[in-house]
Amino acid sequence: MDDMYREVILDHYKNPRNFGTLDPADISYEDDNPLCGDRIRIDLRLDENQRVKEVAFSGHGCAISQASA
Repeated sequence: MDDMYREVILDHYKNPRNFGTLDPADISYEDDNPLCGDRIRIDLRLDENQRVKEVAFSGHGCAISQASA
């Protein structure tokens, strides 16, 4: 089971989904972890009912932080 999770994490790290930025974004949030240096930005675009229509992330960090973004 651990190997399966390791493969999924590495796949998402090497082939990130939704990587990039949205311009314009309705909501943007950026934060970092000063302990390890990870930095992430998440952009959302909403539809007319305020539901998430598009999402993108950018940043840098370890494999786990990038895969989970």
